[in-house]
Amino acid sequence: MSWESFDWKTADGQSLGAGASILPLWPMLRSAIAEAISADALCPITCGDLTVGSSTPAEVPTPLEPSSSFELLGTDRRGSWGALDPSKGSTIGGKVYAAGRLQELVMEALSTAFESILGEGLGLGAPVEMPAPDAPLLLLRLPLTSVDNEEVVVVSAYDAAVAGELAAHIVALQALASEAPSPTPPPQPQTVAQRTQELKAVTTPSGAATSASAGSGSGNGNGGGHAMPANVRPAQLPELTATPSNQPGYNIDLLLGVNLQVAVEIGRTTLPIRDVLSLTPGSIVELDKLAGEKVDILINGRPIAQGEVVVVDENFGVRITDVVSRQQRLTPQGR
Repeated sequence: MSWESFDWKTADGQSLGAGASILPLWPMLRSAIAEAISADALCPITCGDLTVGSSTPAEVPTPLEPSSSFELLGTDRRGSWGALDPSKGSTIGGKVYAAGRLQELVMEALSTAFESILGEGLGLGAPVEMPAPDAPLLLLRLPLTSVDNEEVVVVSAYDAAVAGELAAHIVALQALASEAPSPTPPPQPQTVAQRTQELKAVTTPSGAATSASAGSGSGNGNGGGHAMPANVRPAQLPELTATPSNQPGYNIDLLLGVNLQVAVEIGRTTLPIRDVLSLTPGSIVELDKLAGEKVDILINGRPIAQGEVVVVDENFGVRITDVVSRQQRLTPQGR
């Protein structure tokens, strides 16, 4: 059996089992893998679609080379291994790679991406020994293509239990991030003018402040010169009433002529400076969205809806399919 004829399946919830929670993060992880290998090979690299398989070390077509070990939240340290599909070669950017080295770059990229997305990396360590021959493995097939059309296929192998552990790891970190209390800004010191105004607001209605001030100047009859205690009581404020919504201040018609900038974003990516400098007519920049995914519709740079690209006469257009909820639209950015 060869790697090409291996029983590969499309990465989905069923093939990844409990590890399906990684799928929404895969476009960002794939970009991180491509960037890490591009930086090492000094050549722009793209990472293709992820496919999944399962096997034991005794059943794999070519030997697996041990690579970086890693440790997930609350689990034992696990191993990772790599293999290359001989039918696709081992050269990228004119550099010959061993399977273990490419797998090491993959693990470094995944750890960096998880730290950026979820706030915690994978705790990489030294390679570990191969598992027992009958230990089940999770196999991930990562096709890599260089700008010069050099093709390399990396097969990343992990303990089969990693799929469920990784899902729990992601869910736990997301829960911790959502429960973290927002920092409370330190109280700002009052100026002398602010403190004086505050005292006036409290004491002026009773007239006690004036009396106290006068008493402090003439003394209290025994030569002590102490000020009389202020007579402090709660301030009496008028009760607020709701303003009728038909008043001019609530007339939304006054804003209907304001122009807003509408932009349609098909995707984003991050490129190292070396790749930006090497861009030429005909260069292809891979974005973080898959073909057929919905595009984002931005109003003044803020996501407001999603849709699909259409052609109207001879111009591009976008058909809105989903609109962000009113609560999300009114929530200030950054919260």
